[in-house]
Amino acid sequence: MLPLVLVPLLVSAGFEVGGRIGVVFPASGLETTHDAAALFGANLGYEAGLNRLTLAYAYSGLQARQASPYRFDLHDLSLGYGREFVLGRALSRADSYWGFEASASAGLGLLGRTFNSARETGKAPYGALAVGFFQRQGHSRVMVALDNVVFSESRPAGNTSSVSLTYMLAIKGGVAYVF
Repeated sequence: MLPLVLVPLLVSAGFEVGGRIGVVFPASGLETTHDAAALFGANLGYEAGLNRLTLAYAYSGLQARQASPYRFDLHDLSLGYGREFVLGRALSRADSYWGFEASASAGLGLLGRTFNSARETGKAPYGALAVGFFQRQGHSRVMVALDNVVFSESRPAGNTSSVSLTYMLAIKGGVAYVF
């Protein structure tokens, strides 16, 4: 029964596969000890009109500001929702348009710190809010966005625990193929 339900979804328009690159800027205290770093990612999505659901993966490796063999690796997997706001259409093609997109996602970050041969790993949930510009033409979609990613963790503080938030800002650009 499940394959019969999936066949119409797979045949219909709306699926997209894409990749993105960008720059991550550490904030909330990390900027004093870490440099900005490159961001690489991939995403799978499904769109219904101006709405999009996305499953995304991203990787970034932050280096220490001082000359040491320290590295802070961020792997994250997220599920997100985006809404496009179409502002313009090309007169020559009905399937070409551009506009802005607002999106929100939630995910899990797999974090690792490496110094020489010592390695420490952990995980932290996060949420991200993004606003960006997109352009579609035929089956291709190009976008540029500004992300605000907030990692959260709980720390013991005596007999209670406190929640700590870590911010990362990212400027990213991406391209996707829409089926």
